[in-house]
Amino acid sequence: MIITVGQIEILAFNLRNFDKVAERQRSRDVAENKYIEEYPEQYYVRAVLKDCIVHHNCIIRYVSMIESAFSLASALQFMLSVMVLCLIGIQFLSIENPASHPMQIAWMGIYLTCMLIEVFILCWFGDELIWKSTDLRKAAFEGPWMNSDRKTNMFIIIFLERCKRPLRLTAGKIFTLSLDTYTVLINWSYKAFAVMRNMKK
Repeated sequence: MIITVGQIEILAFNLRNFDKVAERQRSRDVAENKYIEEYPEQYYVRAVLKDCIVHHNCIIRYVSMIESAFSLASALQFMLSVMVLCLIGIQFLSIENPASHPMQIAWMGIYLTCMLIEVFILCWFGDELIWKSTDLRKAAFEGPWMNSDRKTNMFIIIFLERCKRPLRLTAGKIFTLSLDTYTVLINWSYKAFAVMRNMKK
C-alpha cells in the first residue's frame, strides 16, 4: 500500500507542475534531436496530461489487484482480532488475584497491544490511500491549467471526473480499511467483551 501512496504523490506532483514537466520533456527531445518544430508547446502539455491519466489508471488497477489478493485475508484478520481482543478481556477478568500474576498480565497486555497495532497499520495505510487519492483532484485543480487551451483543459476535466471516487481498499468487500473502521472494530470488541462479561456473571 505504501507503494500506491508514493505513486499517488508522484502523480500529484506531475499534475501540479505539468507545464514544467512538459518543458523538461521538450528540452530533452531537443537535446536528443527528436524535437519536431511543427509540434506546438501544447503538444507536450497534452502528452504529459495523457501520461498522468494513464498513470492514474495503472494506480487504480494496482489497487484492484491488491484488494483481490488481500481482501479475504484482511476480513479474516479483522474478525479474528475482534475475537482475540474479547478473549483477552475475558482472560483478564478470570484472574482472581492480579497482583499474584504480574507476568501473565504483562504478557496479555503485550499481546493485546500487538493485535491492536497489527490492525492499526492496515487501517492507517488504507486511510492514507483514501486521503491521498482525494488530494489528486486538488492537485489537478492547482496545476497551471489557466494558461492552457480549451482542448488541453478537456484532459484535466476528464481526470477530475475520474477522481470523483477516492481509491479505497476493503476487507472482504465488507469493511473499508480506514481509521473509522479501526474505531468501529474497537467498539465491537468492547461490546462483545461487555456481553461476555455479563454472561459470566
